[in-house]
Amino acid sequence: MTYFDRIFYNICIKIWDVRILKHIVSVATAFFLIWTSALCAPSVSDWARENIENAEKAGIIPHNAQLTSYNQPITRGEIANLIANAYTNVTKTENEYTSAPFLDASDNIYVALVYQKGIMNGRGDGVFDPESVTTRQEMAKIILSFSAVANGEVVNISKNANLNFTDADTISEWAVPYVTKAVSDGIIKGYDDGTFGATLPVTWEQAISLVTRCVKLNEIKKGYTIKWNGKTGVDTYTVKITENRLSHYEGDIPPNEAITYITDKNELTFYPNPNRKYNIEITGINYTETQEIIIPRVDVSDVQNKIREDYPTTKEEADALMVEVEVPVWKMSGNGEKYSSTAKLTVHNLIADSVKAVFEEIYEGDEKFPIKDLGAYAWRGGTTEHNSGTAIDINYNENYCLYKDGSSVGSHWKPYEDEYSITPYGDVIRAFEKYGFTWGGDAWSNPKDYMHFSYLGT
Repeated sequence: MTYFDRIFYNICIKIWDVRILKHIVSVATAFFLIWTSALCAPSVSDWARENIENAEKAGIIPHNAQLTSYNQPITRGEIANLIANAYTNVTKTENEYTSAPFLDASDNIYVALVYQKGIMNGRGDGVFDPESVTTRQEMAKIILSFSAVANGEVVNISKNANLNFTDADTISEWAVPYVTKAVSDGIIKGYDDGTFGATLPVTWEQAISLVTRCVKLNEIKKGYTIKWNGKTGVDTYTVKITENRLSHYEGDIPPNEAITYITDKNELTFYPNPNRKYNIEITGINYTETQEIIIPRVDVSDVQNKIREDYPTTKEEADALMVEVEVPVWKMSGNGEKYSSTAKLTVHNLIADSVKAVFEEIYEGDEKFPIKDLGAYAWRGGTTEHNSGTAIDINYNENYCLYKDGSSVGSHWKPYEDEYSITPYGDVIRAFEKYGFTWGGDAWSNPKDYMHFSYLGT
């Protein structure tokens, strides 16, 4: 090997060594980052892992949260941050509150929001006490207030409380109605040993789980603000809102029971449902004004078009598009007691998530609507939407399909009388229409199919 060959060989070896070294450093760096990331990631209990993951995807967990463990206690200031962040992310609104009326949190915009929304109050004497931990009984009131604000409702509590926890006597008198309500609504649960732990501190993972149970992404109702001119000298207005379905038949479904509000302002925000007409009457001393608001159906045309583009023409094609989903349901025993259960149904893969969301809302509703029969995908030939797995039937005998010629499938439809019959303003229809389904009870001239919910509108 010549002198120049040796020089060239040494240069190549050095270049090769540098490349190897760089590769080793790169791999080591990546491993180090993964390792340190794993070490720095907040620890979380197994039971809360799914809730934490869902909250992260939904943007509920604040980016400025300083956590080493999700099992560490959460302070009042951190709860305000968590709830304010969840509220603004889900409603897609900016935090419009810049100051709070508290000496120790005057410049805390998160505290300002939860205070102005009526979700959290101070400790008294102008103090919010943001650094103190929150107990489970305090959290019961906070989370109920948050749930009500998020869903446009009012916290209805009863003083006739009956709690079966072994440590029920440790719950403060003021907190008993809130704990009772939160427990009965399935928001808060006790521990496996039969205790509630009223004075125990709430942890981050508990708080995050409570928030995600109350509000899921895009499930906060959008408020509609009614405004009127009013009259000088009128201090109080009574606003009566009557909800009507946008039925195919005029007057076929009677209006829902009217709701009345009293306000000293010239505006009122309420939370309408889709596929409704609202008649509004505003009255004061020598003042009357009426308004009408139309809320259309939920637009799911993008998904509908995708389904129609690949609409099955044979059973084999349809089978390939279907998935089976398992959903929570309420069942009713022979003595009329309701109990929790599950049901499985086969639907089009493009609406599987919506179907699960619908039944979760029905299950969590105040009615605890009992489901005896469920029918979804079934290849029947013809033009039925059951061929595409985009139609669902519920309790066919108590929600009959009635044809103009007098023939029927099922025996009756008796809302508010038979618990298995679907009510036109109840949890079942509200949940289905929220996710874009059409109810066959008043959507077409023939038949009136009270059991039937259709995603394609047929």
